[in-house]
Amino acid sequence: MGFRDLSQQEIEAALSAERVVRLAFTSEDEVFVVPVFFAWHEGSLWGFTVPGRKTRMAGANPRVGFQVDSSATTGVFAWASVSGQGTFSVVANEAEIAAFTPKFQSKMTDAPPWALTMLLERFAKYGRVPFRITPTVMSGRVHEE
Repeated sequence: MGFRDLSQQEIEAALSAERVVRLAFTSEDEVFVVPVFFAWHEGSLWGFTVPGRKTRMAGANPRVGFQVDSSATTGVFAWASVSGQGTFSVVANEAEIAAFTPKFQSKMTDAPPWALTMLLERFAKYGRVPFRITPTVMSGRVHEE
């Protein structure tokens, strides 16, 4: 079949189905790409992280790149990929955090107990930073068999 571009509806469906996004942060002398868990909520990528390199770099330059792939469930020859740019922001509003937390937690229902324990221990030790990435540009492609 080959390649084709995804429609906006297909992009949002891919983002809703997946849970790992690769984020690219930049500063004057540094580029950092890291995978993080996320949930697609109200037109943005939402998640939790700990304070550190990501939050430091985003504080200096909130513009980020992102990529989400679906090949983990489809195999390497049939995949969908969404990439784009957006603005990283820390979410301080408790009502907003409460609204996306159940969707984020639903992405972790199949996690092994040790993984959830490790995540909660990291949050307890370093702090939990809720974040939102508001896309400014998004596109997607699919390779179908």
